[in-house]
Amino acid sequence: MENKLNHLIRKSKICGVSAACIDSVTASSQSFYLGVMGGVPPFSSIPVAAGMLYDLASLTKVVGTTTRILQLVDSGVLELTTKCNEILSEFPLLQMTIEELLLHRSGLPADFKEKQLFTEEMLSSFLENFTPKDYDKTIYSDIGYLLLGLVIERIDGQELEDTFKRNIFEPLGMTQTTYYPNFQRLILPTEVTNSRGIILGTVHDSKANRWPRPAGSAGLFAPLEDMIRFGQGIMLNKKIDGSVLFSTAIYQRLLETSISNRTLGWETPFGEGKIYHTGFTGTSIGIDLIKQRGLILLTNRIHPTRENTDFLTHRLELYRDFFKGE
Repeated sequence: MENKLNHLIRKSKICGVSAACIDSVTASSQSFYLGVMGGVPPFSSIPVAAGMLYDLASLTKVVGTTTRILQLVDSGVLELTTKCNEILSEFPLLQMTIEELLLHRSGLPADFKEKQLFTEEMLSSFLENFTPKDYDKTIYSDIGYLLLGLVIERIDGQELEDTFKRNIFEPLGMTQTTYYPNFQRLILPTEVTNSRGIILGTVHDSKANRWPRPAGSAGLFAPLEDMIRFGQGIMLNKKIDGSVLFSTAIYQRLLETSISNRTLGWETPFGEGKIYHTGFTGTSIGIDLIKQRGLILLTNRIHPTRENTDFLTHRLELYRDFFKGE
């Protein structure tokens, strides 16, 4: 794996990477910190190192939102069949279930057309007047995960930063994962844009950036070390105190592909029991729940520009080879 990643850096497919292979059999992880922080000064001369934080982008969906929703189902506060409007009564038209939101089969569109103008009021107006359709189609929807974030806030009575910290990050030993990173020298830059300059230490995603508080769709920052702890927690279904993260019933559902190569909150493009998710900024995680091994690749592939799409093909190949045991 290290040789393959170094090859991508030499070919300028990415500037650098923090990566780890995790294995429950040996109860260990093998980590790599390769390349530099970015493609423009001063980042182009700073080596990637342990403890550096990445904008997780849509990995927020699984690290935070999906995990907390499944915990709430376990606790009996929610059911997978609970309709969204039963929790968010101000939106009576939202008949989709929690399970449909997790599977991205809620009838909601992928995104708003005017993302740069997004506001909480825009979302509320949209939800008050929109009747979901096409329940038989899988449409990966950021809007659906904004909704799941609202569901969590309503039930837990807290912002996502606080409830994720109490129920996920602290129990898994994830001490640096946050929506509010403080140490800019340890944060990798993302895109360089005309409107925002070098995006550093604030969420890249335009909707999450304009959301007035932590969002369920994107916004978390984390170092590789915390992502290893998360991966091990999911893989072993265990918190650091030895208690289970999910019930046997929920964990079994993660082992099953429901439809369209998806399970609850995760993709399963490499087969049943092999859960996978990516983030737009260049982050990704894949876990083989059956063989109890996983791969984490954290990059800032959109730095300095999102036009760097070559890496996406190479990333798929890396995960395909990993899941095949190559």
